[in-house]
Amino acid sequence: MLLPLLFASLPAAAHSELRQSLPAAGAVLMHAPEQIELLFNERVQVTALRLYREGGEEISLPRRSIRTTSKEIIALPPLPPGAYRAEWRIISADGHPAGGVIPFRIEAPNRP
Repeated sequence: MLLPLLFASLPAAAHSELRQSLPAAGAVLMHAPEQIELLFNERVQVTALRLYREGGEEISLPRRSIRTTSKEIIALPPLPPGAYRAEWRIISADGHPAGGVIPFRIEAPNRP
């Protein structure tokens, strides 16, 4: 009779999730970032990272091998001011695919 209560108190299995990104989602930057950093709560395989400029133009990123890691760093080419979105896809440690979008904006510096 206590068996159902025992299982009810166990924590649910957690899925992989993005804990932090640089730039952060929604960031407004005064200077273009030199890289994108993705930090996950566990080791994952980053299977795709694509960067798009406002209007849908894809920005070419360097090729990288798929490996298991909790932190992925991807170098960026020089980016002009504008709105961008980074789209990422992973395979979590439990085999589930996941993904997300990180929108950010680069503002033009004010000239005196």
